Amino acid sequence: MKEELNLSELFSSFVKFISRNSRLLLTFMVIAVISVTGYQKLKTPYYVTKAICMSGISEYEGQEQIEDLSQRTAIDLINHLQINIDNEDYPALASSLGLDLEIASTIKKIEAEQLYQQDMDEKFYALNKFEVLLVTYDNRVNKNIESALLYYFESNKYISHSYKLFRESCNTLINDINDEIKFINQIRAETNMKALVLGSSNTISGDDRRLSNEIIALSHIREEIKAKSVLLKPLSFVKDFANVNQKEDDILAIGILGAFLSFIFGLFVALIKEVKIN
Repeated sequence: MKEELNLSELFSSFVKFISRNSRLLLTFMVIAVISVTGYQKLKTPYYVTKAICMSGISEYEGQEQIEDLSQRTAIDLINHLQINIDNEDYPALASSLGLDLEIASTIKKIEAEQLYQQDMDEKFYALNKFEVLLVTYDNRVNKNIESALLYYFESNKYISHSYKLFRESCNTLINDINDEIKFINQIRAETNMKALVLGSSNTISGDDRRLSNEIIALSHIREEIKAKSVLLKPLSFVKDFANVNQKEDDILAIGILGAFLSFIFGLFVALIKEVKIN
């Protein structure tokens, strides 16, 4: 009971303290909010947008689709650009991306993150796509940066060499499959000819069906390889950077934080003031 009374008295004293110094506290808070608002209005506005990308680098490297490894190299390459941005080394950034220095200096942040999907068991597994967050001071440079990222990947010596070997491997497999299909067609023609000479229609039908199935299976594999060869580029944009016209600002969050900190500072000043008076 005594503790409850002490707490009640303490709270009552605190409320009276605030009431006595309300003007001072309000003045500090108003100054803080005006300062934050002025800063937000004067600072350079920035724009936030996102794109969805995929990369075939894991196929070039022969990686299996394990956890988030499928897009890890591509994600690391994009996130590596942030080092230049954080250090404000825009000439190096411009050189890496093949951009004009003026455009490169508009990039405030660029960050890639693996995309996941939740299954029926509420488990998350990695997709073969990733998301790129782009923050710029100019909302007109999105297309330039898309082209710059494509250049960044294609001009990378490790990736370009791996991509070249991958394409050569695909072409070799396609040629081998074509040769195999020709050989099977030749066998089928010879088998049919022998069966006709022997007068066995059942043999023709059975062998022809089996060989046709082999040809269809090989053709299916060939088309899959062709599709991979065309689609699995070093970097592809599944969804381009969205065009945004609404500038981002943190006026509400920073305003609340500024008001709170100014209130705490005002309490400290008011406490010192009352101690001096007493």
